[in-house]
Amino acid sequence: MNLPTPARRQPLPIAALLAASLWSAGCTAPAVAPTASAPAPAAPATGAAPAARPAAASAEDSAPQPFDQAVRLAGNHLFTDAAAELGRSPRTVVIDPLIDANTGSQTRSTVSMGEQLAAQVASLYPNWKVVPLTRANLAADPLLLIGTVTPVAKRAMVADSPADSVRLWVTLIDLKTNKIVAKREQYSTLESVNAEPLAVYQDSPTWSKDKTVAAYIKSCQRLTEIGDPADPDYLSRLHAAATVNEAIIAYEQGDYAGANRLYKEALPLAEPGDLRVLNGLYTTSLKLRQPDAANQAFARLVSSGLEHRRLPLKILFKPGGTEFVEPLGNQYQQWLATVAREIGQAPSCVRVEGHTSRTGSASRNQALSLQRAEAVERLLKRHANISARLLRPAGKGSREALIGIGTDDARDALDRRVEFKVDHCT
Repeated sequence: MNLPTPARRQPLPIAALLAASLWSAGCTAPAVAPTASAPAPAAPATGAAPAARPAAASAEDSAPQPFDQAVRLAGNHLFTDAAAELGRSPRTVVIDPLIDANTGSQTRSTVSMGEQLAAQVASLYPNWKVVPLTRANLAADPLLLIGTVTPVAKRAMVADSPADSVRLWVTLIDLKTNKIVAKREQYSTLESVNAEPLAVYQDSPTWSKDKTVAAYIKSCQRLTEIGDPADPDYLSRLHAAATVNEAIIAYEQGDYAGANRLYKEALPLAEPGDLRVLNGLYTTSLKLRQPDAANQAFARLVSSGLEHRRLPLKILFKPGGTEFVEPLGNQYQQWLATVAREIGQAPSCVRVEGHTSRTGSASRNQALSLQRAEAVERLLKRHANISARLLRPAGKGSREALIGIGTDDARDALDRRVEFKVDHCT
């Protein structure tokens, strides 16, 4: 099949992508003044007793703040706690790029957050040298900074409510011990966050919420406390994550051949079925105008998804209807032809699940989501002779919204989607 080349988007400034390396190269970081609600970091004291868990946030700290302010508060608390635990010794700090916890994607705001935290380290702790996540930089057993951004309904506290805030988590892991030495939760206002994904994630046919990303999130958020070991699945794939990060930087610079080479290097290092790697092989092959390689990469992505019983393809719909988002209709048809062929070659019972954004009534969303699933089911049957018993359309309404802000535009397009999940045949 002929696969279209994704439209080129304005690349993110390389200064943002390589923020950590800019500070390590000797550039002067902007001064970051401690805020009134976050204490200025005290001089690190060697041998201080570790905290059992993060200190409870004050009412002011827990209230949603503008994004930059929320990041500053989180960073001040995180690095103060880490310095009290680790002392004055020089250390290297590696930032594993921060992600949106619902989609696994890097966004404009997660990149900005990493850049701001790198500046805080350089300003407040000159003995701590910030460097980018690469395979070479992992060799020194550095401190590892991870973080997530998650839209939440903080004020409503009602099921299926549109997000009204964004929860930030930042966590510091000492790779000498593989234990968590500091972490912080903070809230940001929804309107101050830019959820636009980086180009490589926009171009990808699926989102990267797989086992590796789940392990990253587990290490970062509530499931771990200070003193706990980081998730072993996350730690075991760090060299793969570093290789993927090098590939993403190359992709954002327009070096698609270099990115393709790096994704191939990451393949044997990564978890089997790692969606970032498979997406990368597909998108870079398209950019390099290698349709056969792109077809093979996409078929592998579909096969892996069916093997792992979940295939979250980005088949997105216009608000309020069952028409595909333009101009991707033809591309979706090609994707569905591959999905149909893979289902037919290794028969599996597949639930075709439709989803909607968090606008409109629950009953309307339920009906619309089922209509979307049935529309995709009809296309699958058109592309291959699939037995009716193998496909089961289902509507999820807006109960599993990934973005959840209810704007019905490009920002929450992933909420208007269809997913494929493998069921036991009965």
